[in-house]
Amino acid sequence: MTDTLPRRARPLPTGPVIFDCDGTLVATEGVWDDAYATLFARYNATLSRPDRHRLLGLTLTGLGHELGRLLHQPERHHELAAEVLNLVTTNLGRGVSPMPGAVELVTTLARSRPIGVASNTLHDAVVEYLTAIGIIDLVDVVVGSDDVPAPKPAPDVYLAACHRLQADPHTAIAVEDSAAGTLAAHTAGLYVIGVPSQPDLLLPAAHVVYPGLNDPRLRHLLQPPLPRRLTA
Repeated sequence: MTDTLPRRARPLPTGPVIFDCDGTLVATEGVWDDAYATLFARYNATLSRPDRHRLLGLTLTGLGHELGRLLHQPERHHELAAEVLNLVTTNLGRGVSPMPGAVELVTTLARSRPIGVASNTLHDAVVEYLTAIGIIDLVDVVVGSDDVPAPKPAPDVYLAACHRLQADPHTAIAVEDSAAGTLAAHTAGLYVIGVPSQPDLLLPAAHVVYPGLNDPRLRHLLQPPLPRRLTA
């Protein structure tokens, strides 16, 4: 069972909190499941559960290649990626729900800290997701994978978010659910809190790990009053 796991002696920074989106703030599996079901039915194929797990966390390019393999059309990886993305974007907001504790935590933190979101999902989709769960107005900065040269595990999305928040990365905190995301944030220099999307998922790049955003110890860790958040 995942529990709090201190890894490195480093003081908790007092600056912005930057969240991942999918699997951290927003449960988006329903939208993607519907898109995959439609896509595979279109090609008279079925998607097994193990193969569905292998699609998690991929960039759009990687997803296209994996879909090409699964559908035995490797030469059409660009087209397949575009097809599934179109299916997802036409259903944004449907099947989307907040992760347990996400809305409450962001609402509390936004009273005292700048809030950012740094995601491997496309920028407009992240905005739609955050709008769907009702927290877009609490977020100061959104950075998607299409806003930077390289997606996670490269540090670009976190470096860009810190730049837009006018914060040194070493003063910022990242909250992440995946190995690629924690590595990206750690490489960028942030203090990394891991909240794994699967109970048995290891996040070795995190400084500390909690089982969920609604864990009271996580809320206590981030609770001290700090300077007010950025204003437009």
